[in-house]
Amino acid sequence: MDLVFDGTTKIPPAIPDGDHYELLYCGAEKVQLWGQTKLLLRFTMVTLGDWEGQEFFMACTVPLNGRWGPSSKYWLTWVLAAGRRPTRADRMSTAIFKHKVFRARMRTVTQTSKRIARTPAQQYSVVDELLDVTVSR
Repeated sequence: MDLVFDGTTKIPPAIPDGDHYELLYCGAEKVQLWGQTKLLLRFTMVTLGDWEGQEFFMACTVPLNGRWGPSSKYWLTWVLAAGRRPTRADRMSTAIFKHKVFRARMRTVTQTSKRIARTPAQQYSVVDELLDVTVSR
């Protein structure tokens, strides 16, 4: 008997690494990955070309104590989006990313968490870092 599984996660395509991509924020979710709580910031590619309209994500590790430190990926990203430091560290809402386009560094995931090489068909790209805000409404 064959088994059929529903609900596969939408895996982003693998695109060339680079610092020239523009992405529009489209939402966030908290998930459990690799035994940790992660915040996934989701973005839609707005750079014209083959990947326009594709969705990509940035994964930020949520601290166990719930407080973001100044070296955490989310804190750095939030400050870039806000253009200022948070006035209350416990109130760093993802709403700050709404209606903004960011220039981003994209990176291809080429290995598994166990450092085993992925085949080209298994590779995908993630948002490695937001570099600046290009459009803010």
